[in-house]
Amino acid sequence: MSHIRSRLEEKNLELLDMDYDILRLQLKINESVATMNALIKSRLQKQKEADSCQIWLSHARLLPLDIIIRILKFATSNVLGDRLSPLELSHVCSSWREAAITCSSLWNDLELVLSSFWPWRSSDPATQSNAVNSVIALWFGRANSFLPLTLSIIVRCELKLAMGEGVARGVLPFSSRVNSLYFEISKTGFNNSSSRGFEAMAPFLKLPAGTFPSLEDLTFIDWTPQKTDEVVPRITVFDFSPRLRRIILRAQPWWFKQEPSLVLPWAQLTHLEVGGVLTTSSFADVIFQCRQLQKAIFCYVEMPIDGDEPPSLPEKPVTFPYLVDLKLGLSGPDLIDRNDINTILSLIHLPAVEKLALSHGTPLLQLFPYHGFPILALVPLPGGTFPPLRRLMLSFADIDLEELLRLLNGCPLLEKLSLCLKSIAPELLLKALTRAERSQSEATAPLLSHLKSFAFAAQMENLEQSEDVNSVVSAFGDLVASWVSRRHPLSDVFLCLCDLRVDGDLHRTIKPEREAQFKEAILHQIGDDSQIEVFVELTEYTDLSDLFDVVDPVEWRKDNASDY
Repeated sequence: MSHIRSRLEEKNLELLDMDYDILRLQLKINESVATMNALIKSRLQKQKEADSCQIWLSHARLLPLDIIIRILKFATSNVLGDRLSPLELSHVCSSWREAAITCSSLWNDLELVLSSFWPWRSSDPATQSNAVNSVIALWFGRANSFLPLTLSIIVRCELKLAMGEGVARGVLPFSSRVNSLYFEISKTGFNNSSSRGFEAMAPFLKLPAGTFPSLEDLTFIDWTPQKTDEVVPRITVFDFSPRLRRIILRAQPWWFKQEPSLVLPWAQLTHLEVGGVLTTSSFADVIFQCRQLQKAIFCYVEMPIDGDEPPSLPEKPVTFPYLVDLKLGLSGPDLIDRNDINTILSLIHLPAVEKLALSHGTPLLQLFPYHGFPILALVPLPGGTFPPLRRLMLSFADIDLEELLRLLNGCPLLEKLSLCLKSIAPELLLKALTRAERSQSEATAPLLSHLKSFAFAAQMENLEQSEDVNSVVSAFGDLVASWVSRRHPLSDVFLCLCDLRVDGDLHRTIKPEREAQFKEAILHQIGDDSQIEVFVELTEYTDLSDLFDVVDPVEWRKDNASDY
């Protein structure tokens, strides 16, 4: 037993020694871990210092301030909240901030997109109003004081009145420097929430007339539904803007009644583009106030219907001495007599017009009578001539062959001609132009002697009837060949063959090889060595308006994002 006790004491001593050894090792481990952690922390700090030095030695840091400013000019966006806006880029680093603030011209253009996703949205109206006010003040406060300001306001959903108040308070201190303004109430989609945009923006829209004394360019677009219970305020903020010359407008027809909702300085305008639908009364009320116009576009003037207010007309014809470019499109059926539109057009005198585009859009299903654009009301014959006219487009015009030839004879300087006429058979018209050309003697100036570009639409009952189609193609080629033989300065010609069938299967009719075949036939007639560009297109009736009608300038800009 004593031997066992001795062994037990011996083992306990050994275990105690081992516990001491483990404790010593643990202390060393703890010390090593602490040392390692200190080294890691120190290394991270050194790495940050090294990275910082590397950044300072980077090529971007070595760029001069003026180079960074040039980069910012190309990279920045004027949309508030965009990651490429100068407000966001100024937070990248101190150099970029210095460059953004130094380049004051970066802040002269601001686009406010007001929606429920506004970056500083708040349920408190006062906070919301102050946020909008402060950001406009911050942005334009950094702008170059020697350059004009450009402001865009886009409303994309229903807003609270506080948002409009904030915009009004923010813009007012800088309004005297704004020379270009874009205002849009966006499309609503499947709900009418944005139809309340005008009510929310009332504090801005009801600013006093003369608020924008330097305004030169105004775009005002209203996409709200025509039927809405919204009370649109009387908008006078753009009136008494003595420099305002150019307006792009899309508004509702009822805006132009005797007590118009939108008050503008019509008499001083030189450039007016109107998208959307206008009644004949609205068209007359607007056009006869704009006697200084140089360019005008009215894409959809609706033919009168029962219940329309009669237009207010001048007592005698109005001369537009500076109007050189007019695009006018009518729409809607002739449900009643055409006296209103005929009377309006007969009162418009265009002594200086050089570009004239006239169209009358017709629907696919013609359930009502359509007589085409009453061109003779605007261009009375006989004796009606347009000596300075250089471009002419007639689409669905109400004119016969003899009247058309007399009109073209009255345009000796015509350089570009586009015809899409349903009142004259295509082959008959082409052959008549060819005869008129060949009947001229060598000593006399030929018809259309300055023509450079010619576009022609042939509406066919069935493109599968090869005989009729080939006859039109052949007549078109003969006409172009006669012009080439008389040394007309033609550069390009375009033939559009349109299938009038509503339920036709055009997938098997309109084929690229047929277009190539017709083009080859025309080139063979005019000579393969000719430098004239020939284009042939086979299309459906529904697509014809896109090629020959007066297009909506607002829709066109929206789709193409460029100047019309």
